[in-house]
Amino acid sequence: MSYVRKCSGKPLAATASMAAILAVWMNTANAQGLKLTEAEKTPAKCDTTYKVTDLVGFKAPKAKKPYKIEMSVPMFIPYIQGLIYGAQQAAKDAGVTLNVGAGKGFTDPASQITQLENALTHKPDAVLINPSDPEGMGPTIDEAITNGTPVFDVGTLSASQKSPKVVQDDYTQGLIGAEAIGKLLPQGGQGIMMAGPPNASWARRRVAGFLDGIKKYPNIKLNAIVSSDNDASDGVTKFSNAAEANPKIEFIYATGSFVLQPQSIPAEYHKAVYVAGGLTNTTLEALKDGSAASILPDFPISVGYIGLSLAVHKLNGDAVTQYNCAPVAAMYKSDLSNPIWIESSIMPADAVVPK
Repeated sequence: MSYVRKCSGKPLAATASMAAILAVWMNTANAQGLKLTEAEKTPAKCDTTYKVTDLVGFKAPKAKKPYKIEMSVPMFIPYIQGLIYGAQQAAKDAGVTLNVGAGKGFTDPASQITQLENALTHKPDAVLINPSDPEGMGPTIDEAITNGTPVFDVGTLSASQKSPKVVQDDYTQGLIGAEAIGKLLPQGGQGIMMAGPPNASWARRRVAGFLDGIKKYPNIKLNAIVSSDNDASDGVTKFSNAAEANPKIEFIYATGSFVLQPQSIPAEYHKAVYVAGGLTNTTLEALKDGSAASILPDFPISVGYIGLSLAVHKLNGDAVTQYNCAPVAAMYKSDLSNPIWIESSIMPADAVVPK
């Protein structure tokens, strides 16, 4: 699908109007400190892009030897627990050993570098990593690969040019979010974007994608871009402040559902169309009861499963593609009958993962 809008042949007034709208959006983004780079405003260069239907029946290869694989994560938040659970299931299916270690959080990337360095002393056959600091961890990842240990990025990109990657294309998820808003509000409307953490690469890329995607819908007006921390209460407070300044709200787009959960939206805005990234138990219930119109899953269980599967393929001597992208798709209430959406995103109640 092409996301390029062709403007040739448009009247000058229409082109000028579109330019003015875009200028307002970008000024809003810059006012929030979101000076987006050209790289952030570019789709991922995927060698392999999985569709939702590809996740059905995806199986890890049987390991030729009893490989030992380490997995390094910043901390055990729900998304990362999904990655770990998926990797655990793939390890079981492949017949390999998986050991998981964590740093002390996203604000302490040095602790994850130390954890990774310690894990490498165990001489693993391969490493999966969800890096807290994509730039800072690049040299450690490159050194490990140079020394003969394959390292795979899962869920978050590192700056390494050597590590194969299994990630979601966050820019394209932003585009799909804009398409969902356009589909749900064919007559147009005004709304707010909950952008999430202003320093998080996934959030920034989703903002960039949404801003580009919304250009296709001149009747959709974005009144505010609201940055906030990973704290849900911070999101509610900042949403309320933005809504007070822009009271006509017909849609809400959240880069991540935890930034502003549908159940926490003040009652006077319950009729607003809610679209957000991340299928969780909370957003699943919101889809069922109609308080969420569309959810854009990150498929963490499948990302973890595919990441470990590719590591086993690599160790078995098979060719592995460098840049592997998880599906990017909008889920609606009508998709609830297809179990793959839930199975690839939400862990079973009896799942056991590190906490």
